[in-house]
Amino acid sequence: MTTTSIEHEDLAEDLRRIRLSGRLDMVGVGEIEMRFTSLAASRPMRVLVDLTGVSFLASVGLRCIIHSAKALEQKGGKMVLLLGDNTVVRGTLDTVGVSEIIPVCHDEASAMDALAG
Repeated sequence: MTTTSIEHEDLAEDLRRIRLSGRLDMVGVGEIEMRFTSLAASRPMRVLVDLTGVSFLASVGLRCIIHSAKALEQKGGKMVLLLGDNTVVRGTLDTVGVSEIIPVCHDEASAMDALAG
C-alpha cells in the first residue's frame, strides 16, 4: 500500500514544481526519497516543493528535504517550500526552524517571488 506520492511538473526550463502527498514517515520517505532527490537536486534550478497534500512530516522526511535543498544550493539552485493551509506541516517546520534553511511560503505567489529573488 502506497502511503506517499510524488508528482512533478516543469514550469520552465529552470523551474520545477514537485508535489508530495501522504505521510512523510519512514515508510513514505522510503517510497519516494530517491526520486525526490533526483528531481530536486540533479541540476541547478529553482524548485518549488508543494507540501500542501502532506498529512504527516516525520524527522526522516525533514532530513530528506533539507539534504536535497542543501545539495541543490551547492549546485547553484534554490528550493522553496509551499505549505498553503497545512497547519500540521507548518507546526513541524516551525518547531525545528526549517525556515532558517529553506524559505517556507504559505501561498504560491509568495513562493514564486522567493524563487525569483
